Amino acid sequence: MDVSGLGPMFQIVDIVTPFGFLRDSIPLPGDVVQAMNDSIQTLKTNYRPTILLGPPSSLVFNVDEGRGVSLPQSGRLTNSGVFGSLLDGTLVTSAPYIKTSPTVVGGLPFNQSGDFDVTVDSTNLLTASSPYSASISVQDTNATNSPQVFPITINVRPKAVITASPATVAFSVSAPLTGPFPPVNSSPFTVSNTGPTNSVLDYQIVRLIGLSQNWLESFTPVSGTLASGQSVTVNVTVAPIEGLSRGTYTETLRISGYSSNNYTDVLIQLDIT
Repeated sequence: MDVSGLGPMFQIVDIVTPFGFLRDSIPLPGDVVQAMNDSIQTLKTNYRPTILLGPPSSLVFNVDEGRGVSLPQSGRLTNSGVFGSLLDGTLVTSAPYIKTSPTVVGGLPFNQSGDFDVTVDSTNLLTASSPYSASISVQDTNATNSPQVFPITINVRPKAVITASPATVAFSVSAPLTGPFPPVNSSPFTVSNTGPTNSVLDYQIVRLIGLSQNWLESFTPVSGTLASGQSVTVNVTVAPIEGLSRGTYTETLRISGYSSNNYTDVLIQLDIT
């Protein structure tokens, strides 16, 4: 093994100074602190970071007009500079309806990455002005390529409209003298999104009254997504429990979702004779 040119190795245990051991907290003169700061600035100048965005290299949001804050999407910032560099990226949005979390992705050494989340607030965004073009500027005065721009496209969809047909689904069954009720055929109703083109309806169906567990067996599906012009058939099944008295029983199924009309109701009626 050629060891020429290698110096001896030392392990420093304690350093004695006029102020005590270096392992302790010791006061430092101001000129020493200034010299240390100058050294750090020199290092920053000589070892500069480079801003690298992505993946992804851009983001696309599909939001509903007036709905509010979207689900977050993630971006990534990497220091692709030289070994020994440190990246402190400040994220500045081009519009107030775009937010990042955090606003600073800092302390990134060479070849290290940090993630940030982006959300869009569509409260005041209009379908008529869609799509919106915005951006996030990533800045670090020490970087070789500051600032860098992260593009964002925002598509604003119109509000959906919930329509249900028929408005009443009726069942009739004769009560037996003894024993269980005979089977009752299921019956459907239709849920539609009759909103403008490009609208999207995320709907949910729930019992509004909630006193029908002893006769309204099921209604499916209970949720889903409908594009403009799409419909879904909801099958309703009734199965009155043994001994249920004669009479008329009703339940209201509420179909709701973000839309211009918020919800619509379907009446479920069971007549036991």
